[in-house]
Amino acid sequence: MLDKLEAVGRTAGHAAELIFDRTAAVDPWYLALGALLYLAAQTVRPRGWYSILRAAFPEATDLRARDVIRAYLAGAGINAIVPARGGDVVKLALVRRRIPGARYSTLAATFIPETLFETAFGTALVAWALAEGFLPVPTTSGELPAIDASLVLRHPIVSALVVAALVVIGRRLARALHGALHQGMAILSSPRRFVVGVASWQALARLIRLGSFAAFMAAFGLPVTPATVVLVMAAQGGGRILPLAPASAGLRLAMLSYGFVEVTGRPIDIAAITAFTFGVGAVVAMSGLAVAAVILAQEFGTLSPRRALAAARGPAEGGAGRDRAGRGARRRPLRGAHPAPVVQHQHGP
Repeated sequence: MLDKLEAVGRTAGHAAELIFDRTAAVDPWYLALGALLYLAAQTVRPRGWYSILRAAFPEATDLRARDVIRAYLAGAGINAIVPARGGDVVKLALVRRRIPGARYSTLAATFIPETLFETAFGTALVAWALAEGFLPVPTTSGELPAIDASLVLRHPIVSALVVAALVVIGRRLARALHGALHQGMAILSSPRRFVVGVASWQALARLIRLGSFAAFMAAFGLPVTPATVVLVMAAQGGGRILPLAPASAGLRLAMLSYGFVEVTGRPIDIAAITAFTFGVGAVVAMSGLAVAAVILAQEFGTLSPRRALAAARGPAEGGAGRDRAGRGARRRPLRGAHPAPVVQHQHGP
């Protein structure tokens, strides 16, 4: 048993040494270029979300594109360290401060049209990877897990009650959120406006991201060709199929390990692929988090996450500004007014 543990330890140490050697040989200039292009893509994509918000809230004339970009960058940076897309709440909170009276349900509904193009594009890339044989998927029926219906058959009444409860809850949620969904997806009523105002910006962001991946690949010494760059983008999209970090990272490594061999026709060092995958993830997370910290500090005037969260839960900026102005007007004395005389009552002897 101890011999096996020692063998595993030696293997893991050797693998870590190989990855460290690959990481130490990274070109810092290409690495910086990749980070800058990535942030540029993150700045371009929110222009589509701005168009969606303007269609959902036409009365929000004070909302500016840069407000939406800042909210998106802050939330994207938080997503790098908070699981389950927790940074999306930050996006909504920052945008809500610029749209007085907006409801979170309506703002959240704007994410649906915002992700349509990205979902379709990512699905097409994963389908391309599957068609080219870049994913290690089961090829025979025996490798696929069989669907076990014994639980339903043994407990038909309980199963029927669960299905009925889910149907009732789903119908109630649909009724309650109908107005929010209709308003949040208002831009879909004009396909031309969606294509011009949303899809075009997101397509441009994808092109910039391709340049970012090419720079990152050059930094880590991987072969840079149109096919390999598209493969890396497909692996990034395929990793989002499984939102759990270990599973998504493993899927990316599998896609790249299979794909690079097929595309280039020669073996690729797994240490180089591993160093590239985790190195790029670390650089992107750190750069996005740094930008998010600057934006949140400017927005709330504090570096304390607790105070920033408390400020984000407050009222929208327009309402809060009016309340502060009203309180200031009540406290401020009128110009030229004289203070009322103080009458002192004297008590008799």
